[in-house]
Amino acid sequence: MNFKILTLAITLVVGTLFSCKKSETAAPKTKTELLAGTTSKSWKNTKAVAANGGLSIDLVSTQPTCVVDNILTFYSNKSYEIREGATKCNAADPDLVLKANWSLSSDETKFTVDKIIFQGRQFDNITFDVVQLTEDIFVGKTMLTISNVSYEFSATFEPVK
Repeated sequence: MNFKILTLAITLVVGTLFSCKKSETAAPKTKTELLAGTTSKSWKNTKAVAANGGLSIDLVSTQPTCVVDNILTFYSNKSYEIREGATKCNAADPDLVLKANWSLSSDETKFTVDKIIFQGRQFDNITFDVVQLTEDIFVGKTMLTISNVSYEFSATFEPVK
């Protein structure tokens, strides 16, 4: 009887030792993956500030809902779209507001879009400093010049859930 118990105990211990797998730690996501997911990821602009000297304007709170509820989607193929959100400023407005391309610098500290519309004006090849980029937030900062006045522009995005 003791032999059967001993054999069973050894079998259980050996089986447990050889059936355990090494715990696999997932590799940290690249900034491209954080921004665009595996195929795409949608974001909503939650904060945008334009500052010049001591003057600072909160651009999200000063815009109508039909503008700030728009959805920004980054695709892993380095394109992006801005689409109308739940409300439109004009029922005849197309759902697709803007389609353009994006890129990250090789060290992933700079984010460039080939086209952006800000305050009704189109800007080409704008580069943002990546201030923060995680699963839950994306913050970028750049300089924009409008009517010969330079503004430090900062935008914060959170993923659409």
